[in-house]
Amino acid sequence: MIEWLGRGNVPEVILAVNHLSDKLRMEVASKKSGGRVFLSVEETPLGTGGPLRLAEELLAGEDPVVVVNGDVAADIDLERLTRIHEKMGADASITVFSVRDTRPFGLVTLDSDDRIVGFEEKSPLNKGPGWINAGVYVLNQNVIEMIPKGRAVSLEREIFPVLAKRGKLRGWKHSGFWYDIGKVQDYVTANMELLARPGYLPTRSRSLAPISSVELPSFLGDGCLVEKGSRIGPRAILSEGVKVQRGAKIHDSIVFEESVLGENCLVEGSVIGEATTIGKDAVVGGGSIIAGEVVVPDGMTLKPGSIILN
Repeated sequence: MIEWLGRGNVPEVILAVNHLSDKLRMEVASKKSGGRVFLSVEETPLGTGGPLRLAEELLAGEDPVVVVNGDVAADIDLERLTRIHEKMGADASITVFSVRDTRPFGLVTLDSDDRIVGFEEKSPLNKGPGWINAGVYVLNQNVIEMIPKGRAVSLEREIFPVLAKRGKLRGWKHSGFWYDIGKVQDYVTANMELLARPGYLPTRSRSLAPISSVELPSFLGDGCLVEKGSRIGPRAILSEGVKVQRGAKIHDSIVFEESVLGENCLVEGSVIGEATTIGKDAVVGGGSIIAGEVVVPDGMTLKPGSIILN
């Protein structure tokens, strides 16, 4: 996401965090982002609007402000979105995306000039196709000043409906890809679908993997080491520095950084956290989720749908 914001010409990034903020701080530090990434830590959860008010000193003088939900994966052109926002003179612009069933999302109603005239949060009654809130916004400073201090605030329930009534809320229709990745299965689905899209094929220029070991579509990050006799894919995603020992087989799975897949192990349809070790001859059944820094012992079989936390 930080790379996406960089491509969108967003000069500084402020991460609003609460749960696991220390781990995120270490992760940001390890990426060596050159001082352009800052953390704003909430003592208690403040909703979607409260964190903006909490970080107002960091945001001061930056007009407008790009706001992105952390559970969104998309190819939205943030620079173009910002230019159109400024050109149209809105107080806030919301990226909207067309879906077949709006019930899990916020329903957005636009007029012929793409002004938002109706904004409703998710409802089981909004069945059918329509435009939804894609969780990517451009806000002027006066919108941030509308947010009450010291409590949880929902932009979608408390701020956006007011702006819509004033005629100061605009929609920007996105026609590329967009995924809600707030749930593990949605995250997996998004990654697997992106593998099949043009431009998302693997690059192995800086990974050590025999071509015969990899079945497409798959992706290998920088520094992956895949020993001869192993089988990768189809639909396998290995992050940076993953080591796959001889005889290991992995498909339909996502493996995070610095993990080790032991000799002759089998991983199918699962998510493996960072720096985790899957032992020799171990089996990880489909639909399993294994947290980071876990060791699955040699020869262990995890039933499908297993969840292992550290």
